[in-house]
Formats: sequence, structure tokens, C-alpha cells
Amino acid sequence: MSFVPLKHGEVFSVTNELGDMNPNDIGAGIYYRDTRFLREYNMMINDQPCIFLKKDQSKGIENQFKLSNGDIQSGDAHYEKMDLEINRKQLMYKGIFYDKIQVNNGSQKHITCSLNLTFDLGFEDLFEVRGAKREKRGTLHKPEVNHNRLKYQYSGLDDIERILTIDVSRNGHSHENGLSFDMDLHPGESHTIEIAIQVREGTEDDHEPLNYERAYAECENELEKWISDQTKVTTSHPLINKTLERAEKDLYLLATDIGQGSFPVAGIPWFCVPFGRDSMITAIQSLVLNPDLAKSTLRTLANLQGVVENDWNEEAPGKILHEMRNGEMANLNEIPFKRYYGSIDSTPLYIVLFAETIRWTGDMELMNELLPSVEKALEYVEQYADLDGDGFVEFHKQSDGGLAVQSWKDSNHSMVHKDGTHSESPMAVVEVQGYVYDAKAKMAELYEYIGEDYKAQKMIEEARQLKTLFNDAFWMEQEDFYALALDKDKQQVQTITSDPGHALWSTIIEESKVQDVARVLLSDKLYSGWGIRTMSQEEKVYNPIAYHNGTVWPHDNSLILLGLAKHSLKDQVNQLVQSLFESANQFEDARLPELFCGHSREEEETIVPFPVACSPQAWAAGTPFACVQALLGMEVNAYTKSISINPTLPEDMDWLEVKDLTVGNGKLNIVLKKSENHVVAKVEQNTSEFTIN
Repeated sequence: MSFVPLKHGEVFSVTNELGDMNPNDIGAGIYYRDTRFLREYNMMINDQPCIFLKKDQSKGIENQFKLSNGDIQSGDAHYEKMDLEINRKQLMYKGIFYDKIQVNNGSQKHITCSLNLTFDLGFEDLFEVRGAKREKRGTLHKPEVNHNRLKYQYSGLDDIERILTIDVSRNGHSHENGLSFDMDLHPGESHTIEIAIQVREGTEDDHEPLNYERAYAECENELEKWISDQTKVTTSHPLINKTLERAEKDLYLLATDIGQGSFPVAGIPWFCVPFGRDSMITAIQSLVLNPDLAKSTLRTLANLQGVVENDWNEEAPGKILHEMRNGEMANLNEIPFKRYYGSIDSTPLYIVLFAETIRWTGDMELMNELLPSVEKALEYVEQYADLDGDGFVEFHKQSDGGLAVQSWKDSNHSMVHKDGTHSESPMAVVEVQGYVYDAKAKMAELYEYIGEDYKAQKMIEEARQLKTLFNDAFWMEQEDFYALALDKDKQQVQTITSDPGHALWSTIIEESKVQDVARVLLSDKLYSGWGIRTMSQEEKVYNPIAYHNGTVWPHDNSLILLGLAKHSLKDQVNQLVQSLFESANQFEDARLPELFCGHSREEEETIVPFPVACSPQAWAAGTPFACVQALLGMEVNAYTKSISINPTLPEDMDWLEVKDLTVGNGKLNIVLKKSENHVVAKVEQNTSEFTIN
């Protein structure tokens, strides 16, 4: 299936390349608050499916489809394929899915036919869509049907009424499972039908749909305003520019406000909800695009921070959310994900994002607002996260319905020893120790700046101790690399994976070992030519199509890339940036997906897609902007009012221009250009009042 998404606010849709929703296609439908309201929505001409000609998703807010008719039998008349040109446009705006269908008769015949729309209501919990079985469901009421409006209502077992209405712009023949419209088209004539599908909960207002053109204009104005607030990034390479433009529009698409400002939900279709780890990594990647995304992400997660100890949803005081669900199953506690806290890395990443955002912006008002929440997160790390008191942070599942693996590679089969046996928790994972180290090191710097010397010294000492413990316990001398984890017996999980690359970014790795780690990451073991795999192809359980055991994840690569840049490994930065942009152009609209298969370039000339990858996906959309930050070699320090730039450019890029980059209270314009054997950075504007080195 060609995966074609739309989203606005908390409502999103997935269609196929015809603009239809077929329940046999992965994720197809219209969703709101973890409920698939509509599972099937198909258009046909005289009960025959349309023929695909072309589709266009480039506008970011609208999907366009160019279709034609199959053979049409109408009474005694027979019309041939391709007599009709059907132009279909779809967009999502303020809880309403708009579908504009224009049927043009390009033949020299007088054609009479019927345009048919069929529906199948779902009102299914998203976890049902993903395969969960339920003993009981709520009540689907008899629909209200008239010529221009159909209304469907479902009374959930959670006492929430869920309502779907379908409004049409012209009279048709209505029945509970569809609509049909008679078409009488002379040569050169066209007919247009507009459909508006609204989904809502019973306590929400029933809005009058706009006409399509007005809805598009309002949605376009919103997008243009959003883009005008972002950093402008252009390069000498048109395809790289296309990837950057798509990524920016995808971040707009995924931006959602649940009360604390717009922040990125994780991805369509399965993770279109607040997601601690994913949202925060996206915000880190996107600081170069707009630090406001980080601020609203922090505020949203602070508002959802854990308060009490609760084994069912793995909540603890100060702990940061993993994900939040609003569907019927979560509301009824059939699953623990109403507010679920089962991730070991969300809390240290929250501290890292907070400290880095203050470092980047110098926003002391935000610092004062969120410091109490951040200190609660620090208390969680110190009091709850070290399960056996050995100085490392471990995870161990508490909830029967929760996640067994609670680091970013959270599938059940990701934590395996070299012999293929599963590592058992409590488990200390390599990258999480790096996040904790980075959190403490950055907080030491912040405390020192605000005059909290005792707290600063405490953080410095704790970070130093952790770094020493880490390098002793995780380093594998025979591999010149770090172990994936320590298992419940504190034995190394010696499988070679991408995870230690995150430790480059957090700088917990000893300087003497940096070159070895970079060499292994970009060796044939891990590097496919399109990116760094999640697992070495020499491992027993390696599989290039396994979710976490051999695929390539763009966000994983982006954090490794930022780590390489921190250590001034410019050749490796250029190699990986080049690979990621080349990978993006293997996909439709130059959009990086959540992940793709890990076959090497020698093995497969083109990338093998992963069939159920989210697309768009927030931290995949954030990856191109992490690439920009790595090429700038940029570090911002509001405490010293300084910016360091250590630039580089890959082979396919002659220049890179960054305009209106927000730093502190001002803006930067920077141009990178190749000059003989090096790259020159020219600062064309600096209103930040920061000194540039």
C-alpha cells in the first residue's frame, strides 16, 4: 500500500494512493484520540474501482490524486477506461476530513454514470486495530440518514459518546453504508462533490463544515505562519533541500497542542500521541530549527510528570511519561497506557533537553518555571532508577501489561547475548548511562551559573563517578567497543549494536576510546552504506529486516552524528550526513521513514523499505535538522554568551545557508562554503549578543 497521511490537531487519516481507506491496508482510516472512527471509505464509478494515475503530497497539508475510470457499463451503454479524469483533493482541518472530487468528461461521448462512496464504521480502539482482542465492546447506534448528512454514534463502555458525521455538498442517494451521486456529463463537462467527515466526542461541539477552498486557505495560512517562525535552511543540492522542506512540513503535521503549546507527537499511525522519549529527541534534533518546540515539549511533559508510585502504569514521583493514550481500552484500564511511565530513558532525556534548551536560549524565565520539575526528575533518577545500588540506572517491568524492554529498542527481542539467548532484567543499557551522565554534567553547569555551588559540585562528582564506573564495566577490550548492556547478573551483553554511538553524543566515553568507537560504528559490521544498522551483521541474531536487530533508524544515526560532531570527527560526519540524505531520496517525497531495512548497498542497489514503519515519524523528521547542526559543528552556551562553530560539508554539498537561526534573544545568519581543502563559515548577521568562535 502507498501510505498517504494527513493530520491536524489530534485527528489524522491514512489513505492509499487512490485516496481510499481499505481495512486491508495497514493503518487505513480516520482516527481521533486513539479510536479509529472510520475503517473503510472507498470511491468507485458504477461500482468499479478507479485507475491510479498520479498523486502529490508535496504541499504538506493537502493530498492530491489524479485518477480515471475503469470500464463503465450504464444501461445499454458501455464506456471505455480513461474516458473520465477524476481529480481528488483531501485535507484535514480542525477535526474534519475534507474530500473534494471533480469528475471531468474528457471524451467526445455523453456519459451517464454513478459515483459511489461506501463506508464502514469502526469505532475501534487503536490497540484493536493493531490486533488486540476484546471480550466486550460498546454500542453502535442505528445511523441517522438523509440526503446531505449521515450521522453515526457509538456509546463506549468508558461512557464516552463518539460521533462521526458525513456532510455532502449536493444531493445524492443515501443509505447507512454509503452514498451515490448520479453523473450526467456531456463532452467537456465536469461535476464536483465535496464531502466533509467530522469526528468528535459527545461533549464537543458539532461544527459546520467549511467549503473546501476556505478550509484549504485557512489551513495554508496556518502552515505559512508556522514556517515563517522557523529557521530557513538551504543548500547547493536540490534533493537535500527537498528533504529539508519535507521534514519541516512533517514536523508541522505532527505538532500537537494538548494545553501546553505545540510539541511533536511520535508518528502516524501507531504513535500519534504524547510520547516522552520520541518527542524529546525530536526537540533536541530541532533546536537548530526552532527552540520553541523544545519549550512546549518540556512544558507538556512537566504537566504529565509522575506523582505517585503505581506498579500498574509504572509511575513514580518525578518520573517522565513514556506515552499517553485516550482510547476506550486505556480509559477502562484494559491496558496500562492511559498514562504510562515504562521507559528508563525519558526522565534523564527530560533533564538533558531542559539543560540544553536553557543553554541554547538563555531563557531564565523557563528555567525558573521548570527547575522544580527537573529537580523532581533528578530525585527520581537518584532514588528509584538505580534498582540495585551499583551506580547504574536499570529497568525492570512492573506491570503485567507493560513493556519488557524499556530503553529505545523496546521490542522484546532486542536485548540478546551473542549466543542468541535473551538478556534478563533488571538491565542497565549503555546509552541510558550516557543520558544520565549528560544530564548531571549539564545540570552541574546550570547550577554553577545560578550560584548553587553545592548542587553543582554534587552533580560534578556524581557524573565523574558514573563515567569511571561506566568505562570500566561496559568496555569490551577484545572488541574495542562498548557492550550493549549489563544483564541482571551484571554480565556484559556483548552484542555489537549502534547503542554505544549515543554515548558518543553524551560524552561519557573516555576520549582515548572515541576513535575506536567511531571506527566500529562505520565499519562494514554496522554501516550499510545507507546508514548505521541497529546491530552488527556478524551477530548471530542479526536480521536486516528485524525491527531492532539489523534495520537502520534515522534518529539513531542522528544522535551518533551529533556525537561524531562533538568530537570533531569531520570525515565521519560527512560520510554519515551524505548517507542519510541519499537514503531520504530513496523514499517518496524525500521523506525519511521511522526505519528501513539494513541490507548493504552491495547487496541491494536500492533501500528495502520496512513495511509498517511510521511515516511521517517525528524523530525521522528531526534527523535532517540534526544533520544541519552537525555540519555547523555548533555548540551554544548562554552562560558564557558564546557560540562555537566548527564547520564541515559533505561531498555533494558546496554550500549551506542558515538564516534566522534563533539563539538567545536574537538571530544568526550563517553561510558555510567550501574553499580549497576546507570549509569556511561566514556569519552574515548576529543579533544574539553572543560571541562567535
